[in-house]
Amino acid sequence: MKKISRGQKNLIIVGAIIVLIAIIAIVLTSQKSTTIDQNFHIQDTKKVVRIILEDRDGLKSELKKTNDSTWIVNNDFQAAPQMIKTLLETLRDMRVREPVAKSAHSNIIKQLSARHTRVDVYTESYFINLGFIKLFKKEKLEKTIYVGNQTMDNMGTYMLVKGTDNPCVVHIPNFRGYLSTRFDTQADDWKTHTIFKYHPSNIASIKVEIPQLESESFEIYSEGNTFHFKLLKNNQKLTSFDTLKVTALISSFTDLNFERIERNIPQVQRDTIFSKSPSFIFTVKNKKGETKSLKTYMKLNEGTWVSENDKDNFYEIFDINRMYGIMNGSKDTLVLQYFAFDNLLKPASYYFSQKH
Repeated sequence: MKKISRGQKNLIIVGAIIVLIAIIAIVLTSQKSTTIDQNFHIQDTKKVVRIILEDRDGLKSELKKTNDSTWIVNNDFQAAPQMIKTLLETLRDMRVREPVAKSAHSNIIKQLSARHTRVDVYTESYFINLGFIKLFKKEKLEKTIYVGNQTMDNMGTYMLVKGTDNPCVVHIPNFRGYLSTRFDTQADDWKTHTIFKYHPSNIASIKVEIPQLESESFEIYSEGNTFHFKLLKNNQKLTSFDTLKVTALISSFTDLNFERIERNIPQVQRDTIFSKSPSFIFTVKNKKGETKSLKTYMKLNEGTWVSENDKDNFYEIFDINRMYGIMNGSKDTLVLQYFAFDNLLKPASYYFSQKH
């Protein structure tokens, strides 16, 4: 057997090293070309302080964080906590499923230009940030994302980060569905649905007025740790009321919500309904002296009804499942469900076993 010289051995070793380097280079190049740039999500949503959502139709919602648990919409009203939670989770969890194919690139860019929701995400920052020293708080525009339509399979959403020219299909891993509906630009949709939210210990009084039955209007008020009952017509204080029924009434104000905001009431119906006295007026005062009130009105069934004289059947005219409500200081017409107000729509006599 022929002996391999030292020089040949060195050549073999060098050749092997060159081959190994080539293999490593090929692998690294391959990985680099197939790695998806995950630059759509927000890593730390706890730092998010403001989100602006605006579409091509001019609808705009500005969500601003006022404290750890409260956000406001358009500097006007409180946002629904669950919707804010869902939006922040979406910004945190969404990932690129795949880049848009080159063959579809131009078409998707055109679609995004014509129809998109612009999402500006601002985070908390500081003019001076030395780690342990943070001075002069400010807002920083963290990212702008253009959110487009869903994919054909409804499992992804076309998005583009401002400053890039590579749209991608974005999804949330293990979530079935698309994400565009979570970036809602309609301000009303972000409103909290809370009407009354009081801890019983913070309620100073609850006034229930029934304009068509003044003798049945009443007020429950607290003195110390005890609630008292009086009729509003003559300020007569009544005793021996059913404490369980009164407790149920008070408890109803701990978390009372409306179903939706009604925007499409025909003017003829609006004039007819709201020109009459409310069915009920609820006024709650807290221990700080702050009050909130709600007026309720009958809701008409859908259809062509114009005048209450056109029909004789009450159940054909009025909605037996829902009614309207208007809060003090608000122009919104709320749709309320009767079952949520079951404990509230009672006259004074309901709370006594015998007539006073």
